Amino acid sequence: MMNKDRGVIKWTSMMLPEHLELLREFKNTDYIVPPKELTEWELDELQQTIDHAMNQQLDVKLSVWMDGKVIYFTGLIKSINFNTNQLILETLLNTKHIPLQLIQSAQLEADYYD
Repeated sequence: MMNKDRGVIKWTSMMLPEHLELLREFKNTDYIVPPKELTEWELDELQQTIDHAMNQQLDVKLSVWMDGKVIYFTGLIKSINFNTNQLILETLLNTKHIPLQLIQSAQLEADYYD
């Protein structure tokens, strides 16, 4: 007969609730990525790529900082609302309203440059 090793599960019953809570907090904060500070050059390049993608109606891949992590969205830029500072991106499934200040980078999905 072989013993089953339950790994970490066997130790959690011996831990104090305070320790378990601290371990959960540590695990959650371990994956938080701070937003990247963009340089003037990076902001100019970002603006040019977004303008080009919107004017030519090309697919663009945006990396957006949200809730401590970078999320990627791909789609067509329909418009930019400067009153709310949001970019309206139409993806395959729905329309996203992305705050401009959270966009970290933009990349055209294919080589459409002349």
